[in-house]
Amino acid sequence: MKLCSLKSGRFGSRISMSFYSQHLFLLGFLGLCSISGLVLSQNHTLIFSKDNNIRNCSCSSNIHNCDYNLANLECSCKTVHPKNKTGSRLSYSGNLTIWFSDTSTLGKLVNFTFVKNLKLSLCGTTVLPTEYLAILGLRHLRVQTEVMEEQSVIIYSCSDQKIKEGDGPCPTSRDKQSQLHISYLDTSVFNGLSLVKSYSVENISSVLEHFPNLPLSNVITTADTSYIVTLIY
Repeated sequence: MKLCSLKSGRFGSRISMSFYSQHLFLLGFLGLCSISGLVLSQNHTLIFSKDNNIRNCSCSSNIHNCDYNLANLECSCKTVHPKNKTGSRLSYSGNLTIWFSDTSTLGKLVNFTFVKNLKLSLCGTTVLPTEYLAILGLRHLRVQTEVMEEQSVIIYSCSDQKIKEGDGPCPTSRDKQSQLHISYLDTSVFNGLSLVKSYSVENISSVLEHFPNLPLSNVITTADTSYIVTLIY
């Protein structure tokens, strides 16, 4: 009887351990699915102009370039009125994609907007003039047209390159946080005449003084702030 009882106890213990292990596995699997669901559900902001209306959309996935019908079907969209004037500070914390067909509309949507990750898509084959748009805080830019493959630009930082002999020291991370990043985009890059490039200058005390020919440089007057100015051309 004792032997039988002992075997029964071991068998029950094995069943209990097996059930416990399976329970942990199930919880872990459900947790992983929940995390994956959260990642997949992260929204992207898409803004485009169509039929004289500006549409602001929240999309759970990337939409094929300039596919307006699909965007209206797959995304949550609403018609908005652009209020971005010179010196305003529209801000986007996530990924922002803008579809546009002319520089006037693009200027209303992106000029003096704060965004780190930005994709700009020209819908149509219109040749754009050379105009400069100011974008704040930009770190990663992608540009694409219907006749040009997507190009990507990572905005330069001093820490990405070796300091040349005679150059000043790179700003510390604290110094960089206190500097305002301003990128000037030449809209003629969408004509696809050459590869998109960027050039940055750090520790600028006055944009107007160092870049007097850049448009709107006189309106950038933040006190007690230095600038990192990037030209994208």
